[in-house]
Amino acid sequence: MADYSNKRAGNYTIIRKLGDGGFATVYLAQHSVLEKKAAVKFLLEDWVDDVDVVARFFDEARTMERLHDHPSIVKIIDIATVEKCREEGLPPYFIMEFIDGKSLEELIKGSEGFTLDDIVKIMVCALSALQHCHDQGVVHRDIKPSNFMITSTGDVKLTDFGIAKACKNTSKTGEGLTLGSTDYMSPEQALGKRDLDYRSDIYSLGVTLYQLVCDRLPFVGDSANAIALKHIQEKPVAPIEINDAVPKRLNDIILRAMAKEREHRFQSCDEMLQALIKLNEPEAEQPGGQKTATIDLTEMTPEQGDDAYAGEYETSSGTHPTTRKFAPKPPQALINTIRIVLIVSAFTLLFLGVFKGYYHLTQAHLRLESWPAGAIVTVNKEIVGSSPVDLSLPPMGYLISFSLPGFATSTVYYDVVARQNLDLKQKLFEIEPPALKNFQEKATALTAMLRRLPDAPPKTKKEQGAYEDALTAIENEWKKLTEQLGEFSDYEAYNRTFLDFCLKTGNQKRAEEVYMGLIQSKPSAMVFTFAGLLKKHEKDNKEALRLYMEAWNKDPNNRLLLNTLGEFFVDDQKPDKAKQYYEMSLFLYPEQDEVRKKIAELK
Repeated sequence: MADYSNKRAGNYTIIRKLGDGGFATVYLAQHSVLEKKAAVKFLLEDWVDDVDVVARFFDEARTMERLHDHPSIVKIIDIATVEKCREEGLPPYFIMEFIDGKSLEELIKGSEGFTLDDIVKIMVCALSALQHCHDQGVVHRDIKPSNFMITSTGDVKLTDFGIAKACKNTSKTGEGLTLGSTDYMSPEQALGKRDLDYRSDIYSLGVTLYQLVCDRLPFVGDSANAIALKHIQEKPVAPIEINDAVPKRLNDIILRAMAKEREHRFQSCDEMLQALIKLNEPEAEQPGGQKTATIDLTEMTPEQGDDAYAGEYETSSGTHPTTRKFAPKPPQALINTIRIVLIVSAFTLLFLGVFKGYYHLTQAHLRLESWPAGAIVTVNKEIVGSSPVDLSLPPMGYLISFSLPGFATSTVYYDVVARQNLDLKQKLFEIEPPALKNFQEKATALTAMLRRLPDAPPKTKKEQGAYEDALTAIENEWKKLTEQLGEFSDYEAYNRTFLDFCLKTGNQKRAEEVYMGLIQSKPSAMVFTFAGLLKKHEKDNKEALRLYMEAWNKDPNNRLLLNTLGEFFVDDQKPDKAKQYYEMSLFLYPEQDEVRKKIAELK
């Protein structure tokens, strides 16, 4: 790797390297006249010939310039033109203000802990900076501790806009691909969704806040893909169950910020900021003029639920107990933030009653039905009965499966919220679909008719008449075939038969017309998937991926789609991405030996 120490970048002399990233490296520099320090960010030489990466590198500088007037965002000083870089013999670079301090990641690794005051101050600055970004139409997309610098005076600075995206602009990162840090990645980002918005940043900040109060990440795993799956599928252990000094309000703020569904998170950074500010506010007085008293949570241990985290957890720095406290000796003002209000009269019994009542009120009510009825229903891989089933469950993520002999297992994932009434009606598809044999026979007969058709129209009137009759008969059979496909378009076997027939008979254009029509009339995940498979066969990978992503928006739990995406990224020589989709498929549908083999081959 090239070393730029002692070289000149504009009016600055490079002193020494500060750090490396995946696309760039940062150096400390000093102004030749003013002796003012700055940071110079160079694009790594491996990427200087990649037009998209270079464009994204300069986009980062332009984004920083748009956001320069916020005190908690690193300011840009100058950007070198392409001509200037060539003249100086340097790769593309831009110059930023130098932050004399450490990253939040460094402080987390090296500190014995943060006081609540520290945490609140960091979050207030972070939320303010992010709200400014969002007001300017910018989604950061890589919020994590290493991208927050804490100065020697305690100020907070948001950095690294390398994969930031203007919401109104097209992303330069590619459709269906994920960029960002897996440990802090929102579920929609882990799923490769294209429509990321401000709430993705809020989720990542929620993970950061979780780490600050718990001294551990919410999800750990053997691989990045395993962690991404947990962000998508698993409920985090409540912070209050790991650190009993966490105020209930702060616990709820974190869990809301980390909600799986975007609609259930804070809808803006300002909204989350207001919730943080209310940490210091006393609870409202109860009806009837009842008096209140404060109870210090630092002297209490909340009841642990059945799924409470117990024992020790592992991090890169070693093994730690689960009962980590905040840093000792917080100021009196902070003690007030970890207090809650309880009713004085008969407070012990009343507290227990309120707790139980609250627990009851937070339950989600689910009615699980299948068509046909009688399917075995499993929730988080435990049998709960046969459909229809009525359940009351605490708010969290649930993996729900319907199994019935003769029908393909249907698996869905739902993140239910408190007091939600969910009526899930799942259509089950027969392993041997109705009239499939008849459909296959129609395709075989039509194949024979097409093969008997002469390559050119005959010349005699008698032969011409027979030829036109044959064309009419073929069109009638085409109509019957496509009508039956439309009726059973959600069945994989029908689509597989039809696509194979079209490819074998050279009728790709006809297949395109059929699927474009089905997308308009029956836009299901299955239809989009097979339309994508057709485009993949035509080597139009960009359009194929677009169609797969449309299918993803319809049903991200579709087994065929997940496996198809796995195959797509294998062919595209992106094994990590392929592995991610295969692992998701295997998680939802464990009885797939072929998928398990493919994952092993990718390793």
